[in-house]
Amino acid sequence: MKYENVDIFTFNSCKPKKEQSPVGSGTEENAGSKESPAEVIKENLAELGNDSPDEISPENRNMSKIANSIEGAPDPVTSDLITSILTSDTEEILQPPLFEDMRKDCLENVPDLTPTKSSIESDIKSDIESDIESDLEFDILSGHAEAIFKSSSLSTTAHVSKTASLPLSDLSFESEVLGSSVKEAFPFEGFAGCDDNVLKAAPVSEAFGIVTTGIEPLELTPSGAVITGYITSARRSEIRLGTYVVVPYENREKLFARVGKLQYRQEFVVDDATEIHSRRMLSAGGNPVNEDDYKFLACLDPLCILYRKADGKLTRRMADRIPHPNTPILPVTDRLEVQTGLNIPEEGIFLGHLSVGGELLKTNSEPETVAYYLRNDYSMGDPLIFRHMLICGSTGTGKTFLSKNILRQFLREDNRYRLRSSPDKARKNPCLVIMDPQDEYSQLFEDNETLTDGDKFRFESENVTYGRVLSTRAFVAKVDGQRYPGDKSRAEQIEFTIPFSLVEHNSWLIAAAGMSELQYIGLEVLLGDFFKSSVPHTYQNFVNHIDNEGTRSYYVDSGKLHESSYDGIVRRVRNPFFSKVFDRDATSIIDLVDKIFKPGQISVFPTEYISAPRIRDLIVLTIMSLIVDNKLNTTGKEAIKETPIILALDEAHRYLSNANGEHSRLIISRFADAARQGRKEGLGLFLITQDPQDIDDTVFKQINTKLILNLNNDAAITSLKVPKEYERRIPYLKKGQMIIHSPDNSDIVEIIGLSNCVVRHR
Repeated sequence: MKYENVDIFTFNSCKPKKEQSPVGSGTEENAGSKESPAEVIKENLAELGNDSPDEISPENRNMSKIANSIEGAPDPVTSDLITSILTSDTEEILQPPLFEDMRKDCLENVPDLTPTKSSIESDIKSDIESDIESDLEFDILSGHAEAIFKSSSLSTTAHVSKTASLPLSDLSFESEVLGSSVKEAFPFEGFAGCDDNVLKAAPVSEAFGIVTTGIEPLELTPSGAVITGYITSARRSEIRLGTYVVVPYENREKLFARVGKLQYRQEFVVDDATEIHSRRMLSAGGNPVNEDDYKFLACLDPLCILYRKADGKLTRRMADRIPHPNTPILPVTDRLEVQTGLNIPEEGIFLGHLSVGGELLKTNSEPETVAYYLRNDYSMGDPLIFRHMLICGSTGTGKTFLSKNILRQFLREDNRYRLRSSPDKARKNPCLVIMDPQDEYSQLFEDNETLTDGDKFRFESENVTYGRVLSTRAFVAKVDGQRYPGDKSRAEQIEFTIPFSLVEHNSWLIAAAGMSELQYIGLEVLLGDFFKSSVPHTYQNFVNHIDNEGTRSYYVDSGKLHESSYDGIVRRVRNPFFSKVFDRDATSIIDLVDKIFKPGQISVFPTEYISAPRIRDLIVLTIMSLIVDNKLNTTGKEAIKETPIILALDEAHRYLSNANGEHSRLIISRFADAARQGRKEGLGLFLITQDPQDIDDTVFKQINTKLILNLNNDAAITSLKVPKEYERRIPYLKKGQMIIHSPDNSDIVEIIGLSNCVVRHR
């Protein structure tokens, strides 16, 4: 029998071992099962005797003689006779057919690990003596093949010291047969995974697993990377899509990566897509899967490489190196590594805490959460608020709650901005102007009474500003037949009216009533002539002017306006809601500019109390045009032009929707110009909407930071233009959970906002 037939032992070693009968049980069965080793060998050789005598090999004849000679001999004699098996002839027959180059490699690489012949023979001798005395001999000598293999393996081992040509992978196999002698002679550290009991006893490493090349080769190209990690069974429940990990290099650099794909593969080839298998599993009563039967793989998307400069500062660069195979994959436990790896500023406007799959990302730092800040300094250009922000989400997802928490951060005493157009380049606190359709933002004047000392401590530890803003004021438009209740806060309330004189340069304020293109052109002609007249420029005087029969005859008879167009203009201008809002008995908004646009003040314009949507739109468009005209005009009012302004526009889609007419395009064009020059003029847009797809593209393209809460509208999700892997998550975001897409601030990430409002929220 040749050594190549060792596979038979592999199959037999997998058989379940026979249970040992209790000693002294007194049963006839137990008494009859006790046989001497010589009898076992003889029985096994008897099977060989069934063949013709000519077919029996010399080795088998030799073993037959040994069996006959040791029959009835005492156990001590047995070991000596078994040792006689180790003849040079047997060695020649059973010597593994290894190639000469493999012998040389092993001799060169493991010269110090080669045991001496005498030590191996003595260990083998003692092991055989103990094994023969044990009833477990039945398992090893269960057939003629096993007896022959035992003899061959022993003789082969005795020859190891001469050649040292056994492959290293075979050492554990030889150890099973030879006992502890080879383990002592070859001092390799055992792998815990080969024994379930050892694995359970070993301490769980902090590593998730290792980088592997067993599935796919490691690959890094300018267009992407293929880096696969094997995740150990003990850590698989902690891994999910988006988990951040680091893979160390030998020079203390680290690959910072994100898990982009998870995969199970079979450890052993089994067809589990069968009816029998599925029924067996279903009838098992929900027994847990044995993780050892499967490979759990994580595909890593490299984000950057972390390294320290000469001054010790942690920084990052593009992923230009590939990790070594078998390198550990480690969780990120340092907050600075996360912020640097994702390019998140260490300070700025607090937006929330980093999360993965709806769970806060925790580190070993103090505090353990990772705060997400919006860059708010001039280290890399202008603060990002002047490149505009968008908060979008379906109704009930917490847009207002989140907006309050963010807007409050801009009103810190030390938060100041400079204006490029300012002659003295002085820095000023911003003025926060809020269009409030639900009358909720005046509560910025009030403290949140439910905040605990613990909440405040956490806010302070992460530089989160909280508490009311005493400079909050509510500017209320006086509308005939409407009254503002003002019962949601104690903020000062100031009434104003919109003078008709504003229409001179903003004809679309009354064109919003729904005029056709020709009517809008005719309206501009009528307004131009009216504002040239010496009469007071009020709404009522304009109505009287166009109602005059002489005026009508002048424009119609001269051909300046078609008769039907003129009559249509008159009907629309005489709409009753204009008379309710223009030139009412209150202070003109023009005279309140210095009070509205003050550094460090919150100016809220509530419109909930107004029942007519057209009047609400007219008020909002008036404030927008007032800001835009003065910011873009070189001769604009100083209070507006020299003050950094953050314009928060709730239900932004109502006022910045896709243009359907000439007057609408004019509004959008004007507002887009203001958005483009926001950095220069100190104007930041803070847009809030549930329909981002309705915002005109010319404005939408100017928005740098998008905070995306739960959305279920496919058109809305597509319009945000976020990567596909994040786009799929949007419909499943929980309340307060959001995705931030801000290319100039950080990589795209998921965060969770504060669970408590920093001001009153009712």
